[in-house]
Amino acid sequence: MKKLLCALLLTLIVACGARAEKLEGVWGMKFGSAVGAVHQLLTGRGAKLLCEYGYQPNYREALYSVNFFGREGTLLLRFSKKGLFLARFAFFRKGDLERAQKVAASRAQNSEKKYAAFTSHYNELNSMLTRKYGPASSELEENGVVSGARWEAGVFDRRAITLYESRSLSVNDTVLSYEDLSRR
Repeated sequence: MKKLLCALLLTLIVACGARAEKLEGVWGMKFGSAVGAVHQLLTGRGAKLLCEYGYQPNYREALYSVNFFGREGTLLLRFSKKGLFLARFAFFRKGDLERAQKVAASRAQNSEKKYAAFTSHYNELNSMLTRKYGPASSELEENGVVSGARWEAGVFDRRAITLYESRSLSVNDTVLSYEDLSRR
């Protein structure tokens, strides 16, 4: 019985560890990287630094204009004394919102849940993330409407990817975040 329990525990630890390795960062930026190294990598990819500042002792933020796999938008980076811990992309609206609302209404008829009107950026990124990391760990709801998805990995879900639609007055609607909470 002890051997079976130990084997099961070892299998679980290996499985969790293998999944955690997949979420080491994004777009070549590894969690824990220093500001200078990330800046050099991003400028090499054509990103333009819009501003950089400190907001608390040992914490910095940088905002870039980026083209992420054909999607125009902005990238917010957060650094602590442990290096990069958050990369949040906000993509400029693409596609017809009216069409997306019709698709959401059609989807709601086939489900008990209500879904947001997902733009083409959201749908494309959701498919890409599902292919790479498997099905989302959870759906994100706002006011009873599913508006996003979350992939979690690592010990106690310390690393995560969050993808959601945000209706606002700005043109930034699809938001994609990569985060390592252990470096906060």
